[in-house]
Amino acid sequence: MAEIDVTVNGNKYRVACEDGEEAHLMSIADHLNAHAKRLADELGQVGETRMMLMAGLLVGDELSDALDRVEELEKESTTALDASGASSDALDAATKRIDSIAARIKSA
Repeated sequence: MAEIDVTVNGNKYRVACEDGEEAHLMSIADHLNAHAKRLADELGQVGETRMMLMAGLLVGDELSDALDRVEELEKESTTALDASGASSDALDAATKRIDSIAARIKSA
């Protein structure tokens, strides 16, 4: 198990993670730190616990928006696939009708 140091709101924390996940964890910590810095700039220092809560809520809000967007995209792709299937069925029916007409013309 790996351990890395992350800095959030000017404070260093030692955090454990799975081997190979260090860069990913650092990226997440940097994202959280960006929110904490923005909050500190806007509100001043409001206490470490409150700052971390507010930064966590901002990240949670971003996650919620992203999950909502994923759900919208899944619905859109399902709708597109359904429409594609209906178009395919109509094309298959038209092809069969054309084949039937062509067969009648050949036998005439």
